[in-house]
Amino acid sequence: MWNRKIVTASIASPVYAILLACGVTMMGVRENGGMSGVLNGFLLMTVAYVTVSFPIMLTYGVVTSWCSDWLANRFSSKRFRRFTSFALHILFGLVLSWLSLLAAVLFYLVDRLLQHRGDITKPQTVKSLLIPIGYLLIVTGSVYIIDVIQEFFVRFNFF
Repeated sequence: MWNRKIVTASIASPVYAILLACGVTMMGVRENGGMSGVLNGFLLMTVAYVTVSFPIMLTYGVVTSWCSDWLANRFSSKRFRRFTSFALHILFGLVLSWLSLLAAVLFYLVDRLLQHRGDITKPQTVKSLLIPIGYLLIVTGSVYIIDVIQEFFVRFNFF
């Protein structure tokens, strides 16, 4: 179960960052000055959100999700286990803020999807930790390449 929770945190963190950055970026499209500014802002926000959310999901999210499932299995009937677990995920998510509520719901959904796929091994768990790290590297590299290309076009007056 711990392996599945760690993989869940690895998958849910970039998805959470993308959803959160979409919401913030869509509110400020007019102020950013064009598509390039919006894209760079969006990508940099996702990097910041993954950097902050992944360690929190890996620690607080994994532990509280395990507690939610344990309490649901221990104190509710088979019929109400999923509902009890979902309610506890929401309760633990509300402890931090409304932003963590979105993360808690997303964590719950990804965890349930992975639960139906079967057991997750330790090598798969270790490999899953590369998802947020790889995401950070790819997005940061993309922002750098976009800036280099823009600087090239500006320097040689192609715009």
